[in-house]
Amino acid sequence: MKTLLKAIIVIIIIIGGVLIIVVGKKPIPEPECIVCGPNLIRILGIAEIILGLGALVIQGNLIEKQRNL
Repeated sequence: MKTLLKAIIVIIIIIGGVLIIVVGKKPIPEPECIVCGPNLIRILGIAEIILGLGALVIQGNLIEKQRNL
């Protein structure tokens, strides 16, 4: 039950990253700098997806190790 809860949390994090990217594509004039406006939101969304996927892989490896013990 505990591992299922962790998996659900990670999936919610990944979905949140996708939502950040989708919402960040508003028709706002894009500034040139990377740390301004929609560029920052898009980068944060991508980072959240990557970290969520990494957490899912690490959790899967830990579950597999526990099964082998």
